[in-house]
Amino acid sequence: MGTPTLPPGVTMRFVHCSGEAAVAETRLERGAVVPRHRHDSLQVSVVLRGRLLLGVEGGGEEALGPGDYRVIPPGAWHWARALEDTVVLDINTPLTSDRKRLAEALGHECG
Repeated sequence: MGTPTLPPGVTMRFVHCSGEAAVAETRLERGAVVPRHRHDSLQVSVVLRGRLLLGVEGGGEEALGPGDYRVIPPGAWHWARALEDTVVLDINTPLTSDRKRLAEALGHECG
């Protein structure tokens, strides 16, 4: 497996990473697209600022604004597009190897 990368216009800063969970602040520039992907962990995405179109396979797409959140079940395919400059808090639990590799590639050591 290669080094994980982020899509253009997307940055992440991990604020916590342990065996229990990974918590990241994700910033998306207007128009940035996070392609369809999935994790083996439960993910909770909370929009802190901006607007995000978030899709979950089997659940459709939904425009989320500040204070809105979406719970994404383990293994569910999901994707996103920033409708404007957006900040999202992403919480994944438990920590999975894909999140750990990404956190470490971005310079955050997972305990």
